[in-house]
Amino acid sequence: MNRRDFLKYAALTTFGLMCFDGGVASLRAEAASDLAEPPIYKRLLTFTEYEPRSSTDMIVVHHDGFPDTDKDSTALEIHKFHQQNLGWAGIGYHYLIRKDGMIEQGRRPNAVGAHAYQHNKNSIGICVAGNFNIGEPTEAQMQSVETLIGWLCRKYSLDPLKRGVIIGHRDVSDTSCPGVNLYERLSHIRREAAR
Repeated sequence: MNRRDFLKYAALTTFGLMCFDGGVASLRAEAASDLAEPPIYKRLLTFTEYEPRSSTDMIVVHHDGFPDTDKDSTALEIHKFHQQNLGWAGIGYHYLIRKDGMIEQGRRPNAVGAHAYQHNKNSIGICVAGNFNIGEPTEAQMQSVETLIGWLCRKYSLDPLKRGVIIGHRDVSDTSCPGVNLYERLSHIRREAAR
């Protein structure tokens, strides 16, 4: 092999390795972005007690469902209500999604929640602010709930299309929660989370 052929093959090999390495770097960046936590506003809420959750195999979707009003509650308001009116350790949900799409952390993500009786030790609770028996979730809320659930499914290795993984509160309790107008969108949420 002469010097010219050697340099040509060396250049092609180097170029190929650079493309391959760049492709691997691109795949790594894409995988990292898939696992990147969505923007979550983390309030410093004080709980009277909490217990670590040892497993996660279900995501339960709620609405705050205050009677006769489709209001935009905050995690702090619900935290105070759950402590003062119900005597709980604090907000029972792990996440709250506001009308503008902001995701607020409620209970610590690794703690046992207080949102779905007999299912708190193996589930994450997401509350979408509003009363969806009388109102509709906003487009911003829908985008945030899809993003958050998609991220949680990747984080906990859950299949969002598997029966019983993403459910409405009414699927495990005698309640209308998360309201008819959010409950009917759960199949769409599951599909978007799977994407």
